Amino acid sequence: MITKPKPSITVVIPLYNKADCILRTLRSAIRQTDVDFELIVVDDGSADDSATLVKAAGLPHLQLIEQPNAGVSAARNRGIRAARGEWVALLDADDLWSHDHLASLWHAVEGSDAIAVFSNLQLESRAGRLLIAPNVSAQRVDDYFSFALSNGSYPASSSSIMIRRDELLAAGPFAEGISTGEDIDMWCRLACRGSFFYSAVPSATYNDATSPSLCGNRTRISRPLFAERLPQLMRDHIVPARLHESSRRYANFLMLEHARQLLDAGQYEAARAVLLNDCVPSYDLRRFLKRLARTTIVGQTLFGLRQMTASRI
Repeated sequence: MITKPKPSITVVIPLYNKADCILRTLRSAIRQTDVDFELIVVDDGSADDSATLVKAAGLPHLQLIEQPNAGVSAARNRGIRAARGEWVALLDADDLWSHDHLASLWHAVEGSDAIAVFSNLQLESRAGRLLIAPNVSAQRVDDYFSFALSNGSYPASSSSIMIRRDELLAAGPFAEGISTGEDIDMWCRLACRGSFFYSAVPSATYNDATSPSLCGNRTRISRPLFAERLPQLMRDHIVPARLHESSRRYANFLMLEHARQLLDAGQYEAARAVLLNDCVPSYDLRRFLKRLARTTIVGQTLFGLRQMTASRI
């Protein structure tokens, strides 16, 4: 029996009802150059023709796994378990890569001890606007929390990151059964295990026209998982001492964003409770006071007037 050599990288694509764009995404994945990779698509119980299209594509290096619908985290976890590569690169089923995405990530961490590497990201519907400012240079990221707070707060995405498979398995799976924050939680848990590397090349494109926002702003408003986990992670000595302060600040930011989502949904009392009970004002006083003001009648009125004025410009 001939055993196929292990690839350097496994690409994992979770798929659910993306018949309108999955072939475009697959084409961008399969045309990667100068790197040895395999491709795993996990169809998460699609009700459309997504899986049929993948089968009919007849692409090399591709394995299709089908499972009953269990959510994007379950699909990613299934693909990671099946992966044979030393590294796992994630790609959502409606996002795109440039032909050199994997190669640029691979060369960025070749010979280093970084456990993850992520590229800059273009937003498809906003004329290619970059997620991270173009003046931020490629660099080793020893404190992901501080890097995130200084660079848009959500610098890594599920279509821009590549991670050592053994570190993914050691960190534990993507949290299943939740609708938001599972990716942010994973990057933060990985950040407690080792350094990342940031590649400034904008080699991934996020389909923000059809995908949920990078900030996890979906209909169901869940408390941010990493902020909920952090006290226990501290007690279990999983967070290195050098990251205690920055991880607390990042968790505080996530709670402030949670309060904003509640405010946007008109849940003013709930937002006020989060701000007063779960946030540290001194970490981000300006944002805290802005959120707190919106919980009052006067603040709600002023915010509504500003929104009306902005929409007319």
